[in-house]
Formats: sequence, structure tokens, C-alpha cells
Amino acid sequence: MADLAVAVLIALGGLVLISAVALFLLKGVSGARRRRIARRRARFVDFVGELIVRGDPGSRGFRRYAADPEFRSVVLEYMRMLQGEDRQRLLTAARDMGLVDRFLKGLKSKDRAQRVGAVEALGEVADPTTVTDLVFMLRDVVPEIRVQAAAALANIGDPHSVKSLLASMEHQDEWNAQRIADALFAFGREAVPEMSRYLQGTGKYRPLIARTLGLIGDIRAEGALVQALSSADVDLRMRAAAALGRAGTPRAVPSLLELLGDTQWEVRAQAASALGRRTDRQAIPWLRRALSDQSWWVRHNAAAALVEVPGGNEALRASLDHPDPYARDAAAAVLLSSGVAGGAVDALRSDDATDRIAAEDLISSLVRAGKAEFFLVAGLNPAYVDALRMRA
Repeated sequence: MADLAVAVLIALGGLVLISAVALFLLKGVSGARRRRIARRRARFVDFVGELIVRGDPGSRGFRRYAADPEFRSVVLEYMRMLQGEDRQRLLTAARDMGLVDRFLKGLKSKDRAQRVGAVEALGEVADPTTVTDLVFMLRDVVPEIRVQAAAALANIGDPHSVKSLLASMEHQDEWNAQRIADALFAFGREAVPEMSRYLQGTGKYRPLIARTLGLIGDIRAEGALVQALSSADVDLRMRAAAALGRAGTPRAVPSLLELLGDTQWEVRAQAASALGRRTDRQAIPWLRRALSDQSWWVRHNAAAALVEVPGGNEALRASLDHPDPYARDAAAAVLLSSGVAGGAVDALRSDDATDRIAAEDLISSLVRAGKAEFFLVAGLNPAYVDALRMRA
């Protein structure tokens, strides 16, 4: 038995030694491979840098390099960094060496990963001649490829592809439709006319497009957004109202005022916020009435909007004596959070008697509205705060 145990130990020791040697050799091979790749990349970086300056690809050598994935990676890294004439020179060279054709060929691969990689690469290259091929990829069976094709088209920025992106959206789930909307946002103003036409149609993602138009903020979308306010779709009305805060003009104000009477609180809340961004004084009486809305969000947004409208602070101060306690609370909360109340504390030290009196009046109203704690924390004397509470 002892001899058997010794033999087993010797065998195990041999296995450990063999494993250690194999691991050492593997690390050595892996390290050598990494060093070779690093040297190759350094050579490619120098070559592409000279190419950008020289503008001459040296056709045959360039095509030989194009077959190397490390070289393609270096070219794409340069594409991300370059702009203007330097980028155009590299793009021309990429066409000459067949690199763009290689990526286009990858679009036809049966392998999903290769198609994804090819679409992403074409997005980095951003060659306008590939738009038709990328539009075709919007119909790929793989959702990720469709989304990446949309991103690539946005990177190229050809407005003629916007209509195809909108058509593709109709066949996506909500998550991927949102990602295509992100691509449309990347187009910016160029996408607005086609997106406005979509909004006037019957597409199922009109609320998403209304939101995206608001993010772009181009007033050319105003007509389509105002029209969307009368839709039976609550989400569309809400998104269109919010968008008009950024993509509207004074012409949109009457429609937004009417929307403060919408049956859905979400729509009323967004209309109130949009009116604040429009800063139109005619909205003041409407927003003040909205301080008594049954929805907390509508009251809050109406009060916050009044802060933005010239003359709105006076309406908020007057609302501190409103018979509706909800209106008083909404007005007080926003006067505190917006810094108006803090400014009143500072104004108590003003050399101007008129400013001091106005500050005391505001603080007194806020104290009576139950906000004394704010001023105590701000350092006002408790006896002084109590005196303001009793002030008529």
C-alpha cells in the first residue's frame, strides 16, 4: 500500500508539473501574440497617419492591409476622431482600398454577428454612397441589425433616409422604436419635415415622434403638433403639448390654454408646463385657475409655470391668500423651491425700504400658509417670525 501511495503522489506531482509547464507556455504564446498585434497596430497607426497627410493610399499595399482586421479597426478609430478634409481623405482611401466594399459584403453574410459588425462599421465610416444598402438593412430579420442600420443612417445624415426610418419604426417593438427615434433625433432639423408629415398620419408611434420633435425644438413642427392636440389619443395629446413648450411659438398659446381644460390630468399637466416655457403673460389667469386643479401634478406644474412667466410671481404671491388650501399650498411650495422666498430673506437687509416691505409681506403670507419652518431654518428670529404670522 505504501508503494502504491508513493506512486500516486509521484503521478500527481507529474501532472502538476506538466500543467504548470503548459500554463507557462500558454502565457508565453499569448504574450507573444499580444506583442505581435501591438507592433502591427503601431505600424498601421503610423501608416494611416501618413496616409491622411499624404492623401495617397499606395493602392496595392493598402488593399493588402485591408484584409487585416487590426488595420480595419485602426481605420475605424481614426474615422471616429477625424472631421473635415482629413476625414474625407481617409474615406476616399477606404473606398480605394476596397474597405467599404468589404463591409458591404458583410451585410450579406448569413452570420448575424458579421452583419451586425458590418452595419456598425458602415456607421463609423459614414459613406454617403452606402445609404441605399443601409436602408435595405432596415428590413433585416434581426432587430439589433435594424436598429444599428438606423444609427448608421443618422451618422451619415442623409435626410432622404428619414422616411424609410419612419416606415421601419412601424414594425418595431416599443424598445427598438425608441432607439430608432433616438436616431431620428440625431438627424436634427433635417428630419423635421418628414417627421411632421408622419405626425399628421395614423402611425402607431406618433406620440414618440411628437416627443422627439419637442427634443429637436424646431418651430416648423408647430403646425403638426398643434393639430395633434385634438387627437383622441391621450398619450399623443400629452406628448404634443409637452413638445410645444420647446417647438412652439406664441401662436400655440391659445391651443395650450384650451388644453388646461382637458379631461385627462396628464395632458393638463403638460400643457401647464409648456405654457411656462412659452412665457406668455396671457397665460397668467389660466395658470392661476389651474392652481385649484384636482390633480397635484397640474397644480404643481401651473405654479412652476407662473414662476417662468413675467408677472407670474405676483400671481403666486396673491394665491397665498387663495380660498382653496390646495392652491395656497401649490403656490407656497413653488415660491420656496424656486428661490423667491430665499430672495425675500436677503431683501430684508436691503437699503431700499420698498424692497424690505415687499419682502416682509411675502414672508408674512408664507408663514400664514404654514411655511414658518423655512424661515426659521434660514436664520430669522423666531419672535420676528411669530410677529409676521400675526400680521394682517
